[in-house]
Amino acid sequence: MSTSKRTVDPLRFVGDGERPLTPYELAQMRPDLGTGERPPAMVELASRQRIHVFADGSPPEPEVHRMDGAGKNLWCVDVPVGPEGEVALRGKTAIRSHPEELLSEIDPDVDLRACRPEWLDLFYVPRFLPSRRIEPIPRLRGGLVQPEAVFPPDNRTELAETSFPWGCVGKVINNEGTHGSAALIGNRLILTAGHVVPWQSQEWWMSFVPAYYNGQSLHGAGVKSYVSDVQGFQTNGPGGGSVGHDWAVCRLYEPLGTADRLGHFGTKNYNAAWNGQPLWNNMGYPVGMWFVGASLQGGISVHDTDDGINGGLEIEHQGDTTGGNSGGPMFAFFGAGQPRIIGVHAGAQTDESGPGNVAAGGPGLSNLVAWGRTNWP
Repeated sequence: MSTSKRTVDPLRFVGDGERPLTPYELAQMRPDLGTGERPPAMVELASRQRIHVFADGSPPEPEVHRMDGAGKNLWCVDVPVGPEGEVALRGKTAIRSHPEELLSEIDPDVDLRACRPEWLDLFYVPRFLPSRRIEPIPRLRGGLVQPEAVFPPDNRTELAETSFPWGCVGKVINNEGTHGSAALIGNRLILTAGHVVPWQSQEWWMSFVPAYYNGQSLHGAGVKSYVSDVQGFQTNGPGGGSVGHDWAVCRLYEPLGTADRLGHFGTKNYNAAWNGQPLWNNMGYPVGMWFVGASLQGGISVHDTDDGINGGLEIEHQGDTTGGNSGGPMFAFFGAGQPRIIGVHAGAQTDESGPGNVAAGGPGLSNLVAWGRTNWP
């Protein structure tokens, strides 16, 4: 019995009509400078660092004292803690629902465009760091050890960038030790790969740090959040659990993506008419390499796509990725000030079609983001 592909996307969202701008067009566009004045909400968030502790009885009373002899105006904050010490802020729900169930809960008028705060600069081409590339490691018996899924030469460049939208991409870590990448796509929403989520853990947590660089956010030490809830697709039938469905929307405890904080990306359905055009940026946080900030590769072409049931789409390309890039956005600008994500990095393919990397996209991704913006404002 054959299974026909079903389109579960009868919805058309606000801002769906534009085409992606080419790298040449972006290079001609002038940066749009913001006011540079941080809103009060951003000042407060960046200047305070929170810890979470379990303590018995009454609330713990911290003690503050100067660290003499440290050579700086350094202070120590001692907080009485319980036997678990400092803990991660645990998540509440991690659910994979059937697509048709989610479709019934989406506002058809939801806007999937990006939101750029007035105080942040908008750069169409970011500022790159000088290369600190680590050369391949020679083996004892000859040959070299190369990172997986990189197509020499490695074309990624390191960023230390806070401008919009580059500063909306961040690093994700979870309780299982998985490192991944994600991007802000709503007031308190991030989009990442489904396999970055610890679905099987009973007491789980995920942390997100936007503009991560060498241990903390470039926006300020306090700019980070734990995830409270996760929503993904539970798909059935042939192709229902494919790489093309490897996306998840996460709700943050802290609303980092509001207009008075960092803003957020929009999303867009990929069109196969764009195949073969060097339009796409791939950004993320690879581990075990030379990056202490984000990696970025621009001018990526998509050479093939495979679509399936329930709105899944496998987007094949030869952008360079390694472990930790999972969940990082693949995006372009659709008009002035409108960076929109068409997929998230899912992995490297190993089939007969040859080497390549695969991003998960399609109308199902836009539907999931629309569900998040409708139900988790």
